[in-house]
Order: sequence, then C-alpha cells, then structure tokens
Amino acid sequence: MRQYEEVKRQYSDAIVLFRMGDFYETFSDDAVTTAKVLGIVLTKRSNGAAADVPLAGFPYHAIDNYLHKLVNAGHRVAICEQVEDPKLAKGIVKREVVEVVTPGTITSEAALNEKANQFLACVHIHRDQAGYAVLDQSTGELFIGECEVNDLTEALRKFAPREVLLAENSVYSTSAWYRELKPFVSTVEDWVMSYDQGERTLTDHFKVRNLKGFGCSQMELGITAAGAIFYHVKNALNGSVAHVTSIHPVSEDGIMGLDGFTIRNLEVFKSLATQGTHGTLVDLLDETVTNGGGRLLKQWLTQPLTDLDRLNARLILVEGFVKNKRLLKKVRGLLDEVLDIERILGKINQNKANPRDLIGLKESLKCIPKIKELLNSADNGIWKMLYDSFKDTDKVVELITSQLNDEVPAQLQNGNVFREGIHKELDELRTLASSGKQWIADMQEQEREKTGISKLKVGFNKVFGYYLEVSKIHQDKVPETYIRKQTLVNAERYITEELKEYEEKILSAEEDIIAIEMELFDELCRKILDKADLIQTNAKLLNRLDVLSTFSHLAIQKKYCKPTLVEDAVLEMKDSRHPVVENLLPASDRFVGNDLQMDVNKSQIHLITGPNMAGKSTYLRQIGLNVLLAQVGSYVAAKKATIGIVDRLFTRVGASDNLAGGESTFLVEMIEAANILNNATPQSLILLDEIGRGTATFDGLSLAWSITEYLHNHSEVAARTLFATHYHELTELDHSLDRLENHHAAVKEFGDEIVFLKKIMKGPGDKSYGIHVAQMAGLPTSVISRAKDILNHHLESSDQSGTSAPSPASKQISMFEKQEAEFKTDLDEMDVNSMTPIQALQKLDELKKKHGL
Repeated sequence: MRQYEEVKRQYSDAIVLFRMGDFYETFSDDAVTTAKVLGIVLTKRSNGAAADVPLAGFPYHAIDNYLHKLVNAGHRVAICEQVEDPKLAKGIVKREVVEVVTPGTITSEAALNEKANQFLACVHIHRDQAGYAVLDQSTGELFIGECEVNDLTEALRKFAPREVLLAENSVYSTSAWYRELKPFVSTVEDWVMSYDQGERTLTDHFKVRNLKGFGCSQMELGITAAGAIFYHVKNALNGSVAHVTSIHPVSEDGIMGLDGFTIRNLEVFKSLATQGTHGTLVDLLDETVTNGGGRLLKQWLTQPLTDLDRLNARLILVEGFVKNKRLLKKVRGLLDEVLDIERILGKINQNKANPRDLIGLKESLKCIPKIKELLNSADNGIWKMLYDSFKDTDKVVELITSQLNDEVPAQLQNGNVFREGIHKELDELRTLASSGKQWIADMQEQEREKTGISKLKVGFNKVFGYYLEVSKIHQDKVPETYIRKQTLVNAERYITEELKEYEEKILSAEEDIIAIEMELFDELCRKILDKADLIQTNAKLLNRLDVLSTFSHLAIQKKYCKPTLVEDAVLEMKDSRHPVVENLLPASDRFVGNDLQMDVNKSQIHLITGPNMAGKSTYLRQIGLNVLLAQVGSYVAAKKATIGIVDRLFTRVGASDNLAGGESTFLVEMIEAANILNNATPQSLILLDEIGRGTATFDGLSLAWSITEYLHNHSEVAARTLFATHYHELTELDHSLDRLENHHAAVKEFGDEIVFLKKIMKGPGDKSYGIHVAQMAGLPTSVISRAKDILNHHLESSDQSGTSAPSPASKQISMFEKQEAEFKTDLDEMDVNSMTPIQALQKLDELKKKHGL
C-alpha cells in the first residue's frame, strides 16, 4: 500500500488504476467512485493494523471497456503500470504512471466516435483578446486561432472541445464560453502560458527557425496556447505529440459566420425534436466511406467558405465526378478499403498500436497509387492538382511489407509477427522453440517405449512447466530417475533432469522471441513516425477526396444541381427543396419545390404570411440549408440556383428558453434578434420565423414592424431577409418600404376544408386559417364553434371600424350594451383612413383600456 499511496500523492486529482498482475485495482475513495461508475463489486483489502481499505478492480484486458466510462463521468485517470518483470523483481515490483487520461485526450477505440474529432483546447486571454489552440490527440490535428473574447464561445463551438486547458489562476466559471460549452477543465502553471515558451516549444517540435511557413507567426496568443498544450500533453499526461506534423491556422477571412443559434435552428448536427442526429443535415450528407472523411465533413459544415476561388475549386471536382460516374464508383470503392490512417498513426505515436494496425496502414497506403492512376486516366486537367499533391509513401509500404508477415496476430505477445530472415537471433530462437516442441513429442514416444507405459504423456502447465504423467495403475513401472512433482486422484506427475533442462531452453527461447519482436516492433513504429508528415498529408487528401466524392454521389442520387456562385447579393432558386425533409418523405410522396428570387437592391426583404402547417418554416430552413450546402462546395437541392456569397447566415426560428440561465422564451428571442441586428451586413442572409410571439400582441407587432424597418432602412445591415410572420398587419409595409415584397403560403379551400399547397406565392395572405388548423389538431367542437363566433365578430368589427377587437363570450356580451353608445361615439370620431396601422392599433389599445374591454 505504501507504493500505491506514494503514487496517489503525486496524482491526487486523478483516479489511479494500479496494475497488480492481471488486474487494475483501485483503493479507498477511488475504489468507491470506480465501483459506482462502472457498476462493479466494491470489496475490502486488509491493511494490517489499519482499517480495511475499500477495493475495486477489473481485468487488465478490459481497460478499454472501462476507461472511457470513468473519463466520460468527468474523472481524470492515471494508469500506473508494472514497469519491470515480476520474475526479475527484487522485492516490490517497480510501478510508474505511464499515462494520464482526460476527456480531451482519451484515445481508446471504445471512447472515440469514429467520425468525430476528440478535441482538447487551450485558451489564453489577454485583456479583450483571446488565443486558442485545439488538438486532437487521436489524429494529430492542431488548430491555432485568435479572436475577441466576446467571440470565443463561437470560435470554440466549432470544435466542441471535450476539455479546455487554462492557466492555473484563471477565473472562468462565469465566462460565457464556459457556461455555454461546460467542458472538463485542466490547468497548467502560469509560467507555461508565455509567448516565448510557446514559440520555442513549437519551433523545436517542427524543427524550424520560425512559424512563418505555417501562416500563424502573428498569432502570439494562439502560439502561447499551442505551446501550453504541447507542454501539458508531454509533461502532465506522459503523452507524445510526435504525430503532429502541421499547424492549421484558423482565420475568419474567407469563412462564413455561422453562430450557435443558426447551427441549432437549421438542425445541422442535432435534431431539435429528439436531440439525436436522425433528421439532421449531417445525417443526410454523411455517406462518406472513411472515418477521416466523416470528420472532415463535420469540420466543413462548421466553416463554410466565402472565398469564390476555393468554393469553385471544390465544385469543379464534384462536377467532375458527377460527369464521370464510372470514375466516381471506382474511387469510392478504393476509398472504402482505406482504414483510419490518422488514428492508426495516433496509436503508433502513443505506443498503442498492434501488428494488425500496421498491416491496416500498409493496405490503406497501397490504395493511393491506384487512386492516382484512376485520376490520371480520367484525362481531365481538373484532377492534376490533387494528383500532384499526394506524397510518395511507397517506402512505408515496402518497409512494413518487408518486415511483417502477411498474417499477423492481434497482439504482439502472441508472436510470429516478423518475417524470417530479418533478424538472425530471432530465426535461431524460433528454430529452437520449434525443434524443442518436436523434441518433447519425440521424448514422449521414447519414454513410452523405455518404460512400457503406453498411456504415458508429456504435458505442460504454467505452475509446474513440462511434466510426465503416469496413471496410478502403472506406478510400478516408473523408473527411479523420475522425480515426483504432483499427485492427482488417478495419476502422478513427474519430471526428469533432462526434461527440465530442455524446458528451460524452450521457455527461454519463447520469452526471448517475444522480447526481440517487441524491440523490432518499436523500431518499426519509430521508422513509420519518421514519415508521419508524408502519411498525414496523404490521409488528409484521402479525406478531402472522400467528402467531395460523397457530394457527387449525393448529387446524383438526390438529383441536386450545381449552384452558380457570384459576388452580388442575390439569391435565386428554381424548385428548391428541403434536403432533409425530402429525404425523410415516403417514396410515394413528392416534396413540393419552391422558387426564390431575391436581389438586395430590388427585393431585399420577403415578408411571408400564411397559416401554420402551410410550409413557411420549412421554406425558410430549406433556403438556409441550400446556401450552407453551396458554401461547403456541394450541389444543392434545387433544379437551378444562383447564390450570391453569404458572409454570415442568421436564423431566428422556433421558440425556446434558457430557464437555467434565467432567460425566458421572449428574452431568448430578443437576444437572437439583437445578435442579428448588431452583426448583419449587406452580404448576409437573415431567416426570421416569427418575431414577438413571446409577449403581448401589440408589443410583438410593434417590435416586428420596427425590426423590419430597421433592416430595410439602415444600409449597413440591409441584408437579404426572409421573414415569416403571423402579423398580417405587416403586409402594409410594402407601401412604405420599396425593397419589401409580400409573399404567402398558398392554401386551397373546399367548403369548410382546406388543403395546404406548400407553395410560396407572391402577394400577401388574406387569412390565417388558425381555426382550421385547430380543428385538424382535434380541439373540442364547442371550442371550435366558439372560436368561429369570435372570429366573425372580429371580422365584422374590422369592416366597420378598420380596427380589430374580439368580443367576449356570448354570455358576457350583454354586459357591455350600456357602453355601446359611448363606444360608437369614440369610433365615429376616429379618422381611420388617415391612420397608419400602428396608430390604429395604438388607438384600439387606448379604447380597450377606456372601456374595460
């Protein structure tokens, strides 16, 4: 226990998994926590004169099944291994912590989502500026960026880090980014967070004089954060960053602004209804055939491009595959054979790779020349840049092929991993071990003949080694040279000097074989890591090829079109569809497409009225999703599309609250609206689905009216805007706002029945059809009937006075008869024709208060 207690003192903030033979054990409070989290038995261990100590453990080979559960429960885990052979130990076996695992650095396969990154972030704040670095230890990807502190939440949200590293004395619990992301937090000493330390760490690692070649030399705060991550992984976690071969600077230039509200409202990664991935954009798009391609797709969706040249470069390749379906099929077939190269390299770097990982790496790299040959044979110049970008990794393939057998075991300790002829001593030991086993078989026959005991056999177990077993009925035939070793019910077991001598040779040979193969394997892994930069480059190209070919595959399958991208602030679509909703429809149903024609100089704002269920919200979302698709380089769900590059995409869709943060539905709505008005530009796209529903009718209408005027009249925020609303009064704005167009969701009436046509047509809607929708929802007949009475009274009042005022229920109408004359007098004095809709509503509110209505 003293050895354990010493380790625990050094890693007091972690659960210590203490290796004891074939088990990992935990003690004291760690044991109580471990038993609870893992659902395993909590026992006790005697501690001499002291009280019994709680104990919980599990077999060492089950660590992958248990480790991620501890980490996902929010615990830091220190793995303490036996670092010497127990047979050779003098006294207590030496043990050391070989790895510290945290939510942002866990690399066990059971813990990782194959198609999602596992990011550890580091944040360094100086005044109102923040630098950040983001590392995926499982793939070796490193990103560096800087932003204003107020923008840090959105910057980090794109990476969704599981863990954030901060300086020891940082105050973060009230920070917006922490409240929003709620990551696991680790700390480093304050002195680690310095630019000089960071720059020295990075230049030493990449073996360069400065960081100009990576395009991040001006990011002093980001470099500081990156240096701290490297220091933390190597020193606090006993990890390695040898597989990190490049830096990816994060720049807002050329990237569409896409905040958390928009990602949520468009259901890019998570369904609003189920909080799962089914029914999301990524669920539709992710037909990638490699894990790396799946991860890259998610990165692209959080960082759509605004650079026309980069976008067109992607679209040209997507189009190339669409026009050459044979090439597409063959390339995707080869990509399907590629394993997760980045994570295999990560396992090699962490000394966690097994022989089959290396064979998988070899087979994956062997696909590259075949893919290059296909691209070259396409006889199309569009593939040349991609073709030329691949690095030569044939020597890595040759290295692995020349050393490893074609068929290798899953575990290195099982032996027979390396080919004959690469290590002389290994070959000799294998011959000895092989001939030794034959010698044992020959000895068994010789002893049977010598003793006349036909059933005599040579056996082996871990306790006694090799032995001669003789049944008790033949005891009288046992020679004096046999030494009794074990007595069984029906037999005796013996050894001889000759047998023991040969046993030592055989077992020693087998142990030496394993030791040599482990040494050879480590050396092979080091040689592979020396080529990590070439391997990583090729892995990223394969990921890119996978995503682009997936876009082509979807374009063909879903009948998407290639968008025309322009700089002008226009937005035109012919028969646009909602890509996700369309995909979820039964085969017998057809999605009704809709057209859109916007020009910020002519029809900047489209005001869309119409009833619920008529398709307004779907229409808004499909426009947003198609713009997003276009600006990641994909075809779009339409027959034709011309899309003016959108610098920021904003959405205000649906009703939600943040009660835990003290924010009501209406406040959340206003926060989202404020974000839009404060950050939109004429190149932006704004999707508003209701404004002002969470407050009193007149307040809501007034706010919606004012926001619409603001977006139209202020040139600095005059963005393309689609505004769906229930406030029919807003349709009057087309008289005063020359760039506003009225549109409506079309409905067909058949007597008392209605059919939603799902078409967005020009012109204002004339009815809300709310009562019809309520009837479809199954409200009681009496409620529907009463609602119709109130509606009719409302319409009659509107016809007579130009204002709207619902009457009370029928039993109460008589209570107001005495006030009727006075009320009519007030109405007669009103000049409705000279009032604006807002003034009419204000007058109506005044009358309601005066007459107690």
